[in-house]
Amino acid sequence: MAQVVIIHALEDTLPARALAERLRRDELEVVLERPAGEETRRALASAAIAIALWSPRSVGKSDLVDDVTYARERGRVLHAVMQNAAAPGQFHKDRGVNLTGWRGEEGFAAWRQLAKFVAEAAGVPPLPPPGPQPDSGFFTPGRVAAAAGAPNPVRERQAA
Repeated sequence: MAQVVIIHALEDTLPARALAERLRRDELEVVLERPAGEETRRALASAAIAIALWSPRSVGKSDLVDDVTYARERGRVLHAVMQNAAAPGQFHKDRGVNLTGWRGEEGFAAWRQLAKFVAEAAGVPPLPPPGPQPDSGFFTPGRVAAAAGAPNPVRERQAA
């Protein structure tokens, strides 16, 4: 199983876990929650790819920058930004995706880019295309509940 290491700030543990869970569903082994420094670097030794997860809380952390620089020297790094953050300046020319607004949707364009790059780096088959999304029932422009045959509680109360 191909290994992916997610480098992230402690404050970004929840989004890092969500990303890891999504990658695990695609049958990738994901390593995260390693302290910055030597432990992260040991994990990177056997990784097919590292994902640097950047947020407004992490861009100024020098220990993360050091780990990402180390990963970059070893091979493939993909920068994933969230909350409209920008990766630190030395990484601006590296490959990256903007996950701002992603809530785990299969069809989210930046997620698809990330998944494609990770699959290529890890040597695993790419994700299948996203399937059709079911109607949420919340709001569909141009559709009226009464026209669809649904009971109309307002009309029923007026008739009583």
